[in-house]
Amino acid sequence: MSRLALLLALALVLLGATDPELARLERERDARPNDPERRQTLGEAYYRRARAAFDQKDFTAYETYLGRAMDEVLESARLDPESASPHVFMAIVAAYQGDIGRTFQSLANARRLAPRSWTSYTNLAEALIYKGSPRRDVERWLERGEKLGGDPAVSELNLCLVSWRDGDLEAAERHFKRVRRLNPEVLESWNEAPVPKPLETLPDLMTYCCGSPACGPYLAHACTESQLAVAKREIPAEVARQELMIEMERRRKLDDIYAKRKDLEIEIEAPEPLATGTPTPAPRPGP
Repeated sequence: MSRLALLLALALVLLGATDPELARLERERDARPNDPERRQTLGEAYYRRARAAFDQKDFTAYETYLGRAMDEVLESARLDPESASPHVFMAIVAAYQGDIGRTFQSLANARRLAPRSWTSYTNLAEALIYKGSPRRDVERWLERGEKLGGDPAVSELNLCLVSWRDGDLEAAERHFKRVRRLNPEVLESWNEAPVPKPLETLPDLMTYCCGSPACGPYLAHACTESQLAVAKREIPAEVARQELMIEMERRRKLDDIYAKRKDLEIEIEAPEPLATGTPTPAPRPGP
């Protein structure tokens, strides 16, 4: 290993050691390594760190923490193959990486494992917004989620997004105000990543979305109509290659896990190369 690589590795170790949240979650994981919930929680924390590193263009840290996140979540799935949580997490990662098809596959698996868990339905509604599906389809899945105990503020946030996407700013404003009234904590994070600045107004939300690779590229038309620049998810070729390697390992491990549980009927994507790049924007709404 080169001196530079050693220094980078040391820096990452020190970074993790000085992060109180990660240090605590790692201790809890080490105390009960066979607890799937602790593995899942640590994986999500690693992913938040990966997202922060990506935003700072620290791609070395991003690759490291993304790999750690996926390792922990996959171990959670191995320990509890019937849990839907790992699949919801994998759907979120896929959407962030611009693979909405993989997002739908993971959410289908999550619903198959836990058909009465509302989280899968609200995440599916968000994915449909990004895909450009009609508002009525988004509303149908949100209604299912609420019937299962879903947070109404999450539904209102999705209705705000689809209204903005479709050019109805008055409705978007109305739904945003309902989010703030019902549960403003919903606005503190976006798909497992903390929001850096408070979203106190609809323009705050629009600016954040358009400036985030997790949202802006999918709603590029709405951003353009709102005269906001769209953040592109641009990564070096080597980082894209590492993402692909992590994804291939994810598929391999899932296949090993669910090959032993055919009764769960979990579908795993074929281990073939994936296209990488900017997410496809949702199409413009019809007249």
